[in-house]
Amino acid sequence: MTQTTFRSTGLAAVLAMVATAACVPIAFAQDASRGEEAPSNPPHSAPAPSSPKPFEELDANADGAISKDEAAVDPPLAQAFGTLDTDADGRLTPEEYAVYAQGQS
Repeated sequence: MTQTTFRSTGLAAVLAMVATAACVPIAFAQDASRGEEAPSNPPHSAPAPSSPKPFEELDANADGAISKDEAAVDPPLAQAFGTLDTDADGRLTPEEYAVYAQGQS
């Protein structure tokens, strides 16, 4: 005896997939009929280099030097801090910062 029965859950899943696939072109057609276009993403490009911040802006406490904490607001400066701090006093003088600023311009 041959039996051809379908499991209701399997058949329901297949029918749901077919119904969903049939609706997709309709959704795209509706967008096209309204003149809507898919958003275009501009090509990725390197961010424009920014000008270095003025020394006075980085010297938040106006003590005449930029500390490591003050340099932290400018990640590239914070990364180069140890190299720029030529006298290793933990602070950048205006002259030490000028070396960085010239390289960033």
